[in-house]
Amino acid sequence: MSVQFTAEQLAWRDLARDFFEREVRPVAAEIDARPDPQDCYPGELVEKLSKIGLRTLALPKQYGGINADAATKALLLMTMCEVEAGTAKIMSQCWKVSQVIVEAGTDLQQEKFLREFAADHRYTTSILMTEPNAGSDNILPYNAPGAGVALTAIPDGDCYVLNGTKCLNSLVSFSKLLLVYARTDPSRPVRQGTSTFLVPADLPGITYGEVHDKMGFRLYPNGETFFADVRVPAEYMIGGLNAGFDTFSQIFRGSLEIPATYLGICKAMYRIALDHAKGRIQGGKPIVEHQAVGTMLAEIAMAIDTLEGYLWDTAWHLQNDRQFDAKKTRFGKMFAADCFVKCMVLGLEVMGGAGIMRDNPMEKLIRDGLTFLHGDGTNSLTKLRVVPLLA
Repeated sequence: MSVQFTAEQLAWRDLARDFFEREVRPVAAEIDARPDPQDCYPGELVEKLSKIGLRTLALPKQYGGINADAATKALLLMTMCEVEAGTAKIMSQCWKVSQVIVEAGTDLQQEKFLREFAADHRYTTSILMTEPNAGSDNILPYNAPGAGVALTAIPDGDCYVLNGTKCLNSLVSFSKLLLVYARTDPSRPVRQGTSTFLVPADLPGITYGEVHDKMGFRLYPNGETFFADVRVPAEYMIGGLNAGFDTFSQIFRGSLEIPATYLGICKAMYRIALDHAKGRIQGGKPIVEHQAVGTMLAEIAMAIDTLEGYLWDTAWHLQNDRQFDAKKTRFGKMFAADCFVKCMVLGLEVMGGAGIMRDNPMEKLIRDGLTFLHGDGTNSLTKLRVVPLLA
C-alpha cells in the first residue's frame, strides 16, 4: 500500500522545492559556516517561508493553514531536506507544536496561542524536555526515584511556579512559545508525575544561556533555558495534571519526521555521488562504468527506494488503518538512521577524497545526518522501547 498524492499536495511540494532551491541553497553553506552558532539561525528565511504558507501548514483553515496530514508534511519535509535539513526542521518543529495545541489544547489555548502563532511570521516553537541530568531517563524510564524531568512546577494560586534548567532544546532563545515538561509530582515515576505547559518565551524569570556549538544542523540551533520562579497561568497547562507524557506521545506517535528527513538527505547524497561518478575519469572511463562503483551506487539506490516505500506505506496506515501499529514508526526511525549510515559510507567510498572536503556539499549532508542520529532517542533506546510491543 502507498500514498497517492493529490494535485494540491504536489503543488505544495513544488512550492517548497522551488523556494529552497531559489532562496535557501545559495545561502545555506555560508550560514552553516558562521563560527558563532548564535548567528546561524535563519530568521529571514523563516519569515519568507511563513509568507508562502509553509510555517502554518498544520493549522486548521480557520487559522490560515490547510490542516496538513502526515503524508503531506512528510512529502514537504523530504523535499526540503534534499536542499537544507536545518531550515526544513524549523518548519517541522512548528508543525508538531501547533498540531499538539490543535489536538490537545483548550479553547482558550487554541484561541490565544494559535492566533498569535498564525499572525507573526517570525513565531516559532520549542519543545523543552531534555535537562542536564535527564535525557535517556525521559525516553526509556526505569522508574528510578527522582529520575527523568526535574524542573519543578509548584501550584501557587492561579499559577504554577517553574524552577529548573533545560538544555539541548531546539530553537530556544529564538522561538516565541515553549512547550515545557515539568515535574508536578516528584514522588511518582516521570511518566506519571510530569505535566506540560505552554509557556510564552518572554515571561519574567526565563533566561537563556549557551547556544550549543553543534557539528551539524547548525541552521537549527539548540540551547539552554533557565527558569527562576517563572509564574505560568494554570490555564496554560495543556493536557491533564501529571499527564504530560500523553502530549509527548501525541507529538511522536506516528511521526514520519525522522524517516522523511533522512530520506531527503540520502537522496541528496546519492545525487552528488552519482554526478561525481559520471564526471570522474579513472582507468580511461568514468568511474560509474567500473563495476565496483556501479554496485555501490546500486546499493545506495536500493536503500533509498526501500526507505521511501516504507515511509509512504506507514503514511497510508497512519491515515487509513484504525489499528495502526506504533512499531511501524519506530522501525521507520531505526531503519532511516541505518539507511543514512549505509548511504554515507558508500557515498564516501564513491567520492574518494572529494567527499570530505569542506567545499563539497557532501560534507555538510554528512554532518547534518550524523547530528540527527539521536533524534527521539538513539536507535539503541528505540529498540528497547520496541521490545515490549513485540509480545
